[in-house]
Amino acid sequence: MHSITPPDMDSEDVFDNITAAKRQPTRRRLEAARRRVVVAYGMYENAAPSVESLVPATVTNVQRKALHHAYSVETAPMLDLREKLNEPVMAARCPFCGISESGTLDHYLPKELYPEFSIFSLNLVPSCAKCNTRKRTLIVDEDTDVRLFLHPYFDDIPNQTFLTVRVRLRQDALLLEFRVRRPVGMSQARYLQLRSHFKQLDLASRYRKLSLVELRGRHGGFVRFYQNGGGSARVAAELEAEADDYEAAHGPNFWRVILYRALAAHNGFCDGGFDVVKPPQVDGAGQE
Repeated sequence: MHSITPPDMDSEDVFDNITAAKRQPTRRRLEAARRRVVVAYGMYENAAPSVESLVPATVTNVQRKALHHAYSVETAPMLDLREKLNEPVMAARCPFCGISESGTLDHYLPKELYPEFSIFSLNLVPSCAKCNTRKRTLIVDEDTDVRLFLHPYFDDIPNQTFLTVRVRLRQDALLLEFRVRRPVGMSQARYLQLRSHFKQLDLASRYRKLSLVELRGRHGGFVRFYQNGGGSARVAAELEAEADDYEAAHGPNFWRVILYRALAAHNGFCDGGFDVVKPPQVDGAGQE
């Protein structure tokens, strides 16, 4: 998970351009909703990141359908909006999970509940399909009254280390358990939001699977470091060096940073235990 810079564009112009590209009666319905939509845009900006406090704008059913149509039935201005939102380098990787390529736009406040934000740039966040699907129309945890997900445009990711991984080495398996913990000084509300974001997007399972795939591909390097006179100390040093590089680029809570530091501190893994992630042998026919 990571923050991205909010798009710098005139949202009223975006609305007007998309409206002008529509045919009647959709254009007329969008024009009729414009005043309420523009007011809602201002309220969103003023409330961010606590946009869960907003009350949906009052629009008619036909206006609601027109606003949904403005997003889902693409015109040249809507395609241009998509391109501009996905253009920044930091948007290439999904900011919700930090794993997959962004291929969709997520409505942070769902358009089903807030149709006025259907084409509002600050409500449209580049995301991967898995995060978009898992977010659905969820907004607030009813038990804690805390927003379930970080808003990539407005919520800063804490510099305190809150992501951890427990490493257990067995004879035939490497067990990894990612979790969120509350560091000293972090508010309860921020901790609950991070934990909810992590749980709702199934990041523990996704980080674990991706880690095992990555480590399988790194096995040959571990063997070279270990056998070329370096032993476990060399393996640990290489893991720490990579963790430093990733932290400099992505911050202390990037999943690779957490993984590599934990493995560097695990004597069993560094002292030959990495063989547990050895790729299966492939025969001449390409079969495992």
